[in-house]
Amino acid sequence: MKKQYLFLILTYSVVVLIGVTLVVMDSFNLNFSLVFGSISQVFHFLFNMFFVVLSLLILLYILWAIANDNSMRSVNQDLRRIINNQPVKRQGDSELDKNMMRLSHKMRKLTKDLQKTENAQALKSRDIIKKERGRIARDLHDTVSQELFAASMILSGVSQMVDQLSKEDLHHQIQAVEALLTDAQNDMRVLLLHLRPTELENKTLQEGLQMILKELTDKSNIRVVYKDMVKKVPKRIEDNLFRIAQEFISNTLKHAKASQIEVYLYQNSQEIQLKMLDNGVGFDLNASTDEMSYGLKNIQERVDEMAGTVQFLSAKGKGTSIDVRVPILRGEDNVE
Repeated sequence: MKKQYLFLILTYSVVVLIGVTLVVMDSFNLNFSLVFGSISQVFHFLFNMFFVVLSLLILLYILWAIANDNSMRSVNQDLRRIINNQPVKRQGDSELDKNMMRLSHKMRKLTKDLQKTENAQALKSRDIIKKERGRIARDLHDTVSQELFAASMILSGVSQMVDQLSKEDLHHQIQAVEALLTDAQNDMRVLLLHLRPTELENKTLQEGLQMILKELTDKSNIRVVYKDMVKKVPKRIEDNLFRIAQEFISNTLKHAKASQIEVYLYQNSQEIQLKMLDNGVGFDLNASTDEMSYGLKNIQERVDEMAGTVQFLSAKGKGTSIDVRVPILRGEDNVE
């Protein structure tokens, strides 16, 4: 309790004591000589006055408690209204009333801003899904669909001219169909690899990278070089780095026409480094396609979320590389 409040209470008690004393003495026509004529009368008088003052103070305390309880009820009701995003109906000029109104306005504004953000994210997610569906449709049409159509046309022609074809020509036609079907199968595997879930599924970053790189080796002709020197990586950083690696591999499969991907993962006491490069056709960073720019933007956003840095390097015919560096905060996820 503040000192000024204690001083006010003490002053009030003294004033009440003097006032009650004077009222009692005046009511009973007493004077100081009669009241304070002997020590026993003095103690008797003071004892009675003490209980009179005490009863008044108890009454005042009860009244204060009731008023305070009503005030707290009003405050709690206003807080419930604020939590439920309902307007607060306070018209007083007290500091509490003003603070409640400010808190109500801020809460409603934050709610509106959050709803706008969530709506924007929902629209962005729907736009991403729409783009992904369009990209998948284009990939299927440009690769698998055309290869299957070509194989079908060759087989149709062979079936109509099978009696007129020599054994050697028939062998060449069957080999061509087999090659087309093999290419279609490889393209479908690459497409399915790109569409796999982007979650570590309770795996470490090293285990997740080894998993997708092994799958890449099994389902494509791309050679993989992988090295890591890491200890325990914070979970939040693991998830983002894993998705960055998937985004780079996806761009390599779709655009690079590469025969090799290299992945290096290093860690020291200050930072984690993920370096990835391919030997593909490369591209001009300033003139990349919308789809490719979208992938690079995703990588940049994930790096920004981790307060890290990323460097993109690419040129036509020179391949592509990214160098991601993420700082490690001391004590983060028990990482020393």
